[in-house]
Amino acid sequence: MDVAVHSGTLHVYNVHLGTAILERRHQAQRLATIVSDRHVGGPKLVLGDFNEWMRGLATTLLSERLNSIDLRDYLKHRRTYPGLFPILHLDHIYYAGRVEVVGIELPRTRLSLVASDHLPLVADVRIGKEPQAAS
Repeated sequence: MDVAVHSGTLHVYNVHLGTAILERRHQAQRLATIVSDRHVGGPKLVLGDFNEWMRGLATTLLSERLNSIDLRDYLKHRRTYPGLFPILHLDHIYYAGRVEVVGIELPRTRLSLVASDHLPLVADVRIGKEPQAAS
């Protein structure tokens, strides 16, 4: 999804990768190709349910291409699954370009517990202006 921001366009990729390893491998490779497209300029956010830990194939491929937000810098507890009693950290946020993380929340409300099997990971970000090319 493209979002108009003061400095142009923010490209947002909200993902939910499969639970089967072969399906997730294919999705991860395709996602890495898409977010690396040099024709898509400007800041990018890639976030969602990756259905794997920080050292899985998808997270490794994205970490090679984008910056990863380390949730430990913002949250005491970063586990998101299952929502009722979270024991796994399966939801991640990556970015490229002038993206500044202002804050991150992991709301644990009645609504969040019935809306999904994961707790929602909410990021407050500020998008900066890209530097102008010298003429």
